[in-house]
Amino acid sequence: MRLVTGALILALLSPVAFAAKVYRFKIDNQLVIKDHIPAEYAQLGYDILNSQGMVVKRVQPAPTPEELTQIAAQQAITEARLERIRIRREADQALLRVYSKPADVERARQRNIDNIDGYISLQQRRIVDLTEKLERAQGRAANQERAGQEVPVDMRLEIAKLQNQIRESHTNVKIRKAEKNESTKGYADDYARMQILLKYPPGTLESEIPLEEEAEISDSEI
Repeated sequence: MRLVTGALILALLSPVAFAAKVYRFKIDNQLVIKDHIPAEYAQLGYDILNSQGMVVKRVQPAPTPEELTQIAAQQAITEARLERIRIRREADQALLRVYSKPADVERARQRNIDNIDGYISLQQRRIVDLTEKLERAQGRAANQERAGQEVPVDMRLEIAKLQNQIRESHTNVKIRKAEKNESTKGYADDYARMQILLKYPPGTLESEIPLEEEAEISDSEI
């Protein structure tokens, strides 16, 4: 009788129970356990069970088209961020090769301004000297005309030359003033960045710095 009962139990047991591992998945919301999983159901997610019925691996469902779109968008955002970090790191490393602390930037800014201001002063003195020469040359030309004489060619050429030199000096002053404004902004940016690099490693994005610390840096800009 015991042999018959044992035989019946073995006959009733599913062959799946003897497999080293089995797959548990759903078909029409019904759990199914088999020793294999059809390909059309694998993408819906499944569990791998060992011989004791314990889950040894869980495979998540394949992403939907909408999820794939979201994943691609997030990946693009991540890659763009990494590229910004790379560019920022290269710029920071170049900055650190020039300056070791914010005070170095301030000294460089002051030297640059002094050089530009010195050049502008020279050009302005040159404009004064050239203007005086032009007035004298124009006076001589006017005397010639009042005397009923034609203004000599060399005198006209001298006047034209002086006028061109004055225009050139005015242009130089304008250019250097614009350069001064632009370089001042550049030094201010470098100064602020050096302050950041005192606390953060090269490549740190300003958008990822806490707002309160960013405000402190802005308040101390040159």
